[in-house]
Amino acid sequence: MIANYLNHYAMSILYDLHELVGANVITSETATQISDYYKRKQGSPQGEKSRQLLLFGILGALLVGIGLLFIVANQWEELPRSVKTACAFLLLIVPQLLCVYALYKKPDKIVWLESTALILFFAVCANISLVSQIYHINGDASSFIFTWMLLTVPLVYIMNSSTVSIGYFIGILSYSFAVRFDGNALLSDHLTWLLFLVPIPHYFRLIRSASDSPLTKLLHWVIPGVLTLNLGTVVTNFGELMPPVYFTLFGIFYFLGKGNYFRNRTPEQNGYLIIGTLGSIITLIVMSFKSSWEKVSSLPHPFETLSTAPEFIAFILLFALASGILYHEIRSRGLADLRIMEVAWVLFLLIFAMGFITTASVFLINLAVFLTGVMMIREGAGKNNLSTLNSGMIVITILLICRSFDIDLTYVVKGFLFVGVGIGFFIANWWMLKKTK
Repeated sequence: MIANYLNHYAMSILYDLHELVGANVITSETATQISDYYKRKQGSPQGEKSRQLLLFGILGALLVGIGLLFIVANQWEELPRSVKTACAFLLLIVPQLLCVYALYKKPDKIVWLESTALILFFAVCANISLVSQIYHINGDASSFIFTWMLLTVPLVYIMNSSTVSIGYFIGILSYSFAVRFDGNALLSDHLTWLLFLVPIPHYFRLIRSASDSPLTKLLHWVIPGVLTLNLGTVVTNFGELMPPVYFTLFGIFYFLGKGNYFRNRTPEQNGYLIIGTLGSIITLIVMSFKSSWEKVSSLPHPFETLSTAPEFIAFILLFALASGILYHEIRSRGLADLRIMEVAWVLFLLIFAMGFITTASVFLINLAVFLTGVMMIREGAGKNNLSTLNSGMIVITILLICRSFDIDLTYVVKGFLFVGVGIGFFIANWWMLKKTK
């Protein structure tokens, strides 16, 4: 009933636009913009329905795949080898036929394309496992995952499947961790980074088409999350060098999250900005402890040794990329218009370099965490944004908790500090709510 009323209301406004343009009250361009807006509003229920179909279609595909595995496993040991082999390949052929049907009969139905591609994605995994079990083919986890990902990645482009690309990213992340423990890896642990590039053209195509599908929004979180986790695989003998490596990566994510593509999108759709911001804050908090800098100052740093370390190579590559992005931003916007978070990675590198020769870096990092919280509070107050304001308060609270462990203060002093921060929470939120009203 409400939807019908809204549609009737929108149609009434669209009908009046012709009269308003004829009376020179509004221009034809403004009328077109208003018309397009209400047409999008009217189409939103259908878009919501499509998103639900896509979600439950993918869920149904997962359940079908799991159900087939249980059915086959029920009497598996009692079947002869020939029947087992036939079942294994039948499990692979049926999903392929479904994919062909979706391509030729339902090419414009995203639910069909994504669901059938996901069924085939897991069917390949099941087929490899079954054939290995039937014929007693030995192997390790890394070779199994690598073969599975290599056979299924064409589905990303054949079926135009974002679901398979998400599964591929997670699979390659698993492979990259498995390589660290398997001695018979098909690729070295450094070459695995090249495998992450395979679905990137598909991702760029989604961005160029301005796709707002739930899977595209999920990819905005999966890609930075996977890259952040996989960066830990480069650690060998110089793990103390990783803080600037991570901070530079988070600086790149922040740049991307502040780009034109994400400018009009909500924070829930902007994984780059959230991961870049949270990652930078977490790195600062970790480095605010004296013990973190004791490891840095004790690090042997002959250049001949460090220059060939994977950690140093990763830092150089990320530093070059971040510097290129920063140079482009300065040329297009000017140095005065840059936000502090956009150059925070440069400041962190300077403070980290000072850590080799002075203990003042500990104080500077703690000051940086405190100023970050203050700037978030200020930004939240200026934009009437409670979540940003409270996030800044949380940052200062976490800093206070961390310092309560390594600074020799009496319990009374610590108690007053926490009471003061708690009162600050109440006052800031009360003032914000009053200001909003």
